[in-house]
Amino acid sequence: MKMDRRHYCRLFLCDGKMEKYEPILKRLEKTAREYTNIAPENGQFLSILIRAIQAQHVLEVGTSNGYSAIWIASALKQAGGQLITLESDRKRAAEAQAHLNEAGLANIVEIRVGNAIEEIPRCEPTFDLVFLDAKKNEYLRYLELVLPKIRSGGIIVADDTVTMRNEMLDYVDFVFNTPLLNSVDIPLDDGIILSYKAE
Repeated sequence: MKMDRRHYCRLFLCDGKMEKYEPILKRLEKTAREYTNIAPENGQFLSILIRAIQAQHVLEVGTSNGYSAIWIASALKQAGGQLITLESDRKRAAEAQAHLNEAGLANIVEIRVGNAIEEIPRCEPTFDLVFLDAKKNEYLRYLELVLPKIRSGGIIVADDTVTMRNEMLDYVDFVFNTPLLNSVDIPLDDGIILSYKAE
């Protein structure tokens, strides 16, 4: 289900708090395919979720050039929250840092460079929301490592769950069959699975 770009623009511009990030987001959208960034509507979806659950601590697995981190951090900024984002590619992490500096959001984002499977156990906060957008065949391992660190009532969002589903079948099977999570497929852009950690 693709969102009409004109509709997206109307939603975007109606949010006065997001207007100042529009120039950099629009610029990064021009290289979205090269950096495998999420679609603008997915960014807005994450932003709405973060505000709705009043998230304070968010973990992102897969920073790329920082496009999604800008969406996440801009929503967290209003509540004084913090984002930890993990990226294995040092060059992309540096690009993301530059973009977050430009957006004025660097003070609430910590970029950690390294293998997510090694870095997740080192994360200390209890997370309100986790966004998975890295190696699809490692989604289940990411989830197994981070699940104890997600608060009851917290949310996990996994990206590319339609277009790359065959690479994460073990993850899909787990989230739809464990009593720990309530999960739903959402056909937004390349697909997402939203999972709620039960009380």
